[in-house]
Amino acid sequence: MKGVPKMICSKMKISGTGTNVNAAAVFATHLNALSSSVLMVWSRNHQQLFIIVGKCNGDLLFFTTSRQYVKLENIFKSPLTTICFGKLRQSSDEIVAISASGQIRSFDFPQTDTQNGELQKPLPLFEQLVQANICTSYIGDIDGDGSSELLVLMTDRCVRTYRYVANHLAPLNKYEVPSHVYGFALGTTTSGLYYALLVERNENYVVKIDFGSDRCNILPQTLDSSLSSRKLVVPSQPIFLSLVGSLAARLLVINPESGTEITLENPVGDFICATTVNLQSMYVAMTLDVFGTLLIYGWSDYTTCRAYLIAKTTILPDADRITALPGRNENEVLFCVCTVYFKIAVYRIDLSSVIS
Repeated sequence: MKGVPKMICSKMKISGTGTNVNAAAVFATHLNALSSSVLMVWSRNHQQLFIIVGKCNGDLLFFTTSRQYVKLENIFKSPLTTICFGKLRQSSDEIVAISASGQIRSFDFPQTDTQNGELQKPLPLFEQLVQANICTSYIGDIDGDGSSELLVLMTDRCVRTYRYVANHLAPLNKYEVPSHVYGFALGTTTSGLYYALLVERNENYVVKIDFGSDRCNILPQTLDSSLSSRKLVVPSQPIFLSLVGSLAARLLVINPESGTEITLENPVGDFICATTVNLQSMYVAMTLDVFGTLLIYGWSDYTTCRAYLIAKTTILPDADRITALPGRNENEVLFCVCTVYFKIAVYRIDLSSVIS
């Protein structure tokens, strides 16, 4: 299952001291327009790391850490609001870009020219127009039926799912909540079923969507709805995490099956973006504030939600989005940040020093 660690070792010891670690920069560049979405993904053979950036002017950019670069210019007439990756059409992995107007376009991986070593433009694979105002997306078998679905969050309080059938994306389900969603997370149960956790502005409850049973419930957890105490909710077995157009003050890790929860320590100020990454030995959540303070939390026991602040570092300030994935080594995290001043940077952090 994509995004789920192969093994979580409950006997692993995690240092909860918030140790300062080094974030080594592996790539940096400067754009000529504001970024509106970002995704990092390994190539199919896991040999090449791609940094894929969508811009407000409709461009889609592909970078490698060796500074290869290719641009698809003005392929959208509105900002490119989200990029995801997976088996959209059930066959092989595709890079999927979605604009604010609801235009979906998918591409193959860019290939390197064997003659001159230049990165070639990726082959377009699929295109369709769906509902507008999509801000977050994910591709995976979320309902456990053996086929992949496209899951999207929309700025108008909706979560929708689609499946590719008969040469088009057919709408499956629509879930609507009363207020705008600022926190969106995906997790899995012990049996591998997907669920979503939604946190809304000015509401003090958490909404849980069970995709396998198509049920939508309100969890017993009560949140402080004030802006100064706003929490971003993280599943104890996380797959995806997004903070949508808001600040948050704390992370709240929840196991809906056992009812356990823990509010994680935040020794600094509100954070502007957050992400998760699953290593072989632990689950990791990361938050980033506008000053460049990156906090890294880790846990291995998802039943008790015993999570800790394990590391912190300082990186590029003024970021407004972050994405992460596992590195080549067991305890290595790669993450990319985009700033409001058109900068893109990729960092590598080795967490071996805080794990025993």
